[in-house]
Amino acid sequence: MGSSHPDAGRQVGVFPLGLFQRLSAERAAVMEKFRWIAGDWSYENRVPATRLSPAYSDTGNQTFSLCEGERWVCIISPGGLPQRHITFDPLSKQWIYVVMRGAYGILRSPDGWSGNQIVFSGLMTMLGINFYWRMTWTRVSDDEFGFVNEELEAGGSRAYMDEWRFRRTRAVA
Repeated sequence: MGSSHPDAGRQVGVFPLGLFQRLSAERAAVMEKFRWIAGDWSYENRVPATRLSPAYSDTGNQTFSLCEGERWVCIISPGGLPQRHITFDPLSKQWIYVVMRGAYGILRSPDGWSGNQIVFSGLMTMLGINFYWRMTWTRVSDDEFGFVNEELEAGGSRAYMDEWRFRRTRAVA
């Protein structure tokens, strides 16, 4: 913190010269850990039975790309528009996962990748209900990955919600 040049009575954030260049370089280096995801994928979403609904499985296709100057992993909408999805914040040293379709929230991963897994967690809103969510991604290979969603229950246990499995259909050069 330091004094503002126009108003010495006001405290402002002061960053060392070159900090933003270092942070940008750090983000670029760390974002390489997600470069493999760029391309077209088919998916299957398996949802177990609940007391209110039977088990079901949903299938489809999803395209991911590095976008915004390769500062984000984006999901490409059916209309071709990129939607920000995953980034790395070099100031907090956390991965950030943003959900803005059907469910809404920002999950974080302070630990990042550990081997072939990364765990995101945080508050999520789905169908008007707030959940504390944990999403565990596992990269099987350059052509296969998946994630499991779990909800934090009263008492601290986790309830399995669903699982997504992705298989590459086309890589992006």
